[in-house]
Amino acid sequence: MPNKPPFNLKRLYPRRRISLPCWVSWRNEHQVLGKTFDVSYSGMGIVLAEAVNVNGVETSIMIPEGILLWAHPVYCREEDNSHRVGYRIERIERGDERWRELCYIPQW
Repeated sequence: MPNKPPFNLKRLYPRRRISLPCWVSWRNEHQVLGKTFDVSYSGMGIVLAEAVNVNGVETSIMIPEGILLWAHPVYCREEDNSHRVGYRIERIERGDERWRELCYIPQW
């Protein structure tokens, strides 16, 4: 019988539910306060306070932990009077080590 890992992950980088304030800005013109609802090393979900048109625009995301990310939106949907946007992380400009710590999920 082949050795199986202790559990099966559906994603290369599993999501971690975490709520942190963040600033989301694009085109160096518009900035909106948001709150993360899940993170993984390759992507994240953010709840924004207002509706925005983010169609494919590269976005900077600043998290108070000293982290600055550049990302592209992959979905945007309205739920319960909030606006949820999913982002694919393109690059980590600052705080790579801290970002890895935030995204870490222990494997029991």
